[in-house]
Formats: sequence, structure tokens, C-alpha cells
Amino acid sequence: MTRPLLPLLFAVSAGAFAQAPVPVALPVAIACDTPVYKADPEALARASQTLARAQAAPGPENLDLAAALADLAFATARQGGPQVQRDANRKAALDIAERAATIWHAASPSARLAQDLQRRARTARNADHCPLALSLFESALGVADAVADKTRDANDPLALSVARELMLLASAMSDDPTMNTLAPRLLAALSTDRAPLEGASYAAYLAAADHFYRAEDNERAEALVNELTERVRAAAGDAASAPRLRRLNAERASIYYAQGRYKEAEALAPQRVFGQPRQDALRAELENTQSDMTLQVRHGRLKDALAIGEAALARIEAGRASSQAALAEAQAQWEAEKRNGGRDALAAVRKRLVQARLDANTWQQALADMQGNTGEVQHALGRIDLALSLYEQALQNYPSSAGSNVYAIERVRGDMALVYRARGDRARALALQQQVHATLLPLLGAQHPDVREAQSEIAALGAAPASPAKRQ
Repeated sequence: MTRPLLPLLFAVSAGAFAQAPVPVALPVAIACDTPVYKADPEALARASQTLARAQAAPGPENLDLAAALADLAFATARQGGPQVQRDANRKAALDIAERAATIWHAASPSARLAQDLQRRARTARNADHCPLALSLFESALGVADAVADKTRDANDPLALSVARELMLLASAMSDDPTMNTLAPRLLAALSTDRAPLEGASYAAYLAAADHFYRAEDNERAEALVNELTERVRAAAGDAASAPRLRRLNAERASIYYAQGRYKEAEALAPQRVFGQPRQDALRAELENTQSDMTLQVRHGRLKDALAIGEAALARIEAGRASSQAALAEAQAQWEAEKRNGGRDALAAVRKRLVQARLDANTWQQALADMQGNTGEVQHALGRIDLALSLYEQALQNYPSSAGSNVYAIERVRGDMALVYRARGDRARALALQQQVHATLLPLLGAQHPDVREAQSEIAALGAAPASPAKRQ
């Protein structure tokens, strides 16, 4: 068996670039890895004094005591200091919040209490103290659901609002147990949820679809995306409708690919859109370079294709270095503002840091893609040592092993397996092909060409395919 030369390039030239599976949802930005800290011993002292007063006079149903505990939990979580101290503060804050949650659970449910807890949760979330925010949102949802039980309103707007916000937070935290409960709830609620699909609510439903997709529950992922599509079409006059429809078509194409419905997927794939303008420009340049390489390959001019690829690699490596320098500068500004800056300055620096991370990841991805493609040309020229080096660099440079990178990474692994087979190292070749097969089979289905290619290689190497891998 021989692997087709430059499969990604041919896919691009044929208009099927979305063949690579992509994550179904990108929730609104919640930076759980960079919580806002502020060394404020006075705030901590005030919260402690308030708690002491509330312990003496806890108020009706101990709700004043619960409020004082919640204030102390937030003040504790925000205190700065060395990482060891921050970790200890986070644990202490969660323990304090748990005491408050016990009181709220026992209190008489009311919309006012649920709204107060939702407000507290948002404050913690907006400071990116995600574990504390999760605890508070869960308490808010418990109270809101209790109110809905009293009114027998299965889709109480307040409870649904809290559930959507909790879904977004759980998605940002990769909290699968919480999403296992919330995603089916949001799917059931969407058809009767008459609230406008604004940014956060729309993103919450997409996050639920993403959870279904990653859990390989494509039937429910498709149902949710289809219902969202109908809602967006019904609001056709909204300025956000057109980009949302393009996005939802891309999500549906990803689901179709995972189900093996390739013709339906490719009918939608050309409508796929990317995000930020700078990332669009780099991807466009990369696709143009890939198309130029493909043209040379099709005319048998492999050395010309190689020259194009190597020139692109030099440009991309320079761009990657520049983006890494910009990211280091943005990170340094962020650390400085966390110590000294005000809220507005901190928000501006955080925005620059997020953009710098996005730019750096895009350059890193472009470098890995071009290393893989240039490696394939070196491979076709018989320079297998140079090809193997490029394949190894590509695998090291992919910024993550999730989403659309899964397909690209397994393509490179398959190429590496062919190199090892050519060198007589059948054991390494077999291990790589089994990994490719196990990863791509549940994503693309048994009839996808790359799955069948891996299976044929495994058979040629004299072994059975490994068990399919679960998507993480």
C-alpha cells in the first residue's frame, strides 16, 4: 500500500478542507487559568468582622450568616501571594462556600434568593475564580429549581438563565459531570425557550452541543444544532443571523463527518468560516501556498513544490518567533497589572493576552501543518530521513491534540508509519498505524478513506487493528 501524496493539499484544492473534525462550540471566554488576585487584607478583615456579627445575629433562616460566609469566601479566594498560598486560599474559600450552600439549601426558596446567588456567582466568574463560581451557580440553580417546582414551571426563565450560565462555566472548566446533567436539560429546554438568543445564551447551547459531540452522542448534538439553526433562521433580520448560520452549518458538517455522512458534510463545508481577521489572513496564505504546492506535485515538479514549502516554512517560523515574543510581552504586562493595575487596565491587558495567545497558537498550527506537508514532499522524493524529521517536528508543534488537530496529527502519524515501514522497522510502523486507526475510526467511521488506509496497512504488517480510542 502507498499513501496518496499530500492528501490535505488535494482536499484543499477540492474544496473539502473541513474534512478535519472541528470542535462544535467555542464558549464565551472564561479564563479559569488566570484568576484575578488582589492582596487586600482590609477586605479580608471586613469580611471576617461581618461574619462575626452574623454569627451573633444570623438573621431569618440564617441567611445573613450565609451571605457573610459567601462574602468571606470571595475575599479569601482573591487574596494574592505565592502559589502555595493561593492554592490554600482557594481550598479555604470553597470550604466556606460549602457552609453557605448548606444554609441556602435548607432555606425557603425564593426568586430573590436565587437572583442574589446568581449575582454572586457572576462576580466570582468575572474574576475567573471558576471553582468558587461553580459552587455559587450550583446553589443558585438549586434554589431556582425549587422555586420552579413550587410554581410547576418546567422552563422557569430564572432557572434556565442560571442553567445556561452554569453550562458555559462547566464547559470552560471541562467539568464533564456537570455538563452530563446540564446538556440534556438545555436540549429539552431550547424548543420552548423564547428568550432572545443573545451571545451568552447562544454560546451555552453551542457548549451543550459540543459536549454531546465530544461524548460521541452525535444524534443529540445534531438535534441541538438543528434546533438552534431553526431559531436563528426565524430571526433572519438580526445582524448576527448570517454569521451564526455559517457557523452552525460548519458545526453540522463536523457532526456529519463523525457519522460518516460525507456527501452531506461536504455540501456544508464550503460555508465554514474562521474567526479573527489575523487568523483568517494566515490561513488564507497557508491555503494558497498549499494550492501552489499541489499544482507543482500534479505536474510532477516535486522539487519546485519543495522549494515553495521550504520558503513558506521560513516565513512561518519567523512569524511564529514574532508571535511568541508578543505573547511573552503580553504575559509580562498581565502579571504586572495583576499586582498593580486597576480593573479597566486589567481588562485591557487581559484582552491583549488572549489575542496574543490566539495569534501564537495560529502560527504554531500553521508551522506544524507546513512541516507535515513539506515532509510529504521530501518523502515522495525518497528523502525519508528528512521527511521523518519534519514529521516529528510537526507532531511536537501542534498546539493541542484536540479538535481539528486530531485529523492532522493522525495523518502525520500515518506518514511516519510509512517511513518506518520503508526502513524495515515494522514494529514501529504497526504501532503507529494501530494508533491512527483507533483514533480515527470513532471520529470518521469505518468507510472513511484514511481509516481504510490504516486498516490495510495494519493487515499488510500482519496484525489486527487496535480497539478504537475514546475522544477526550
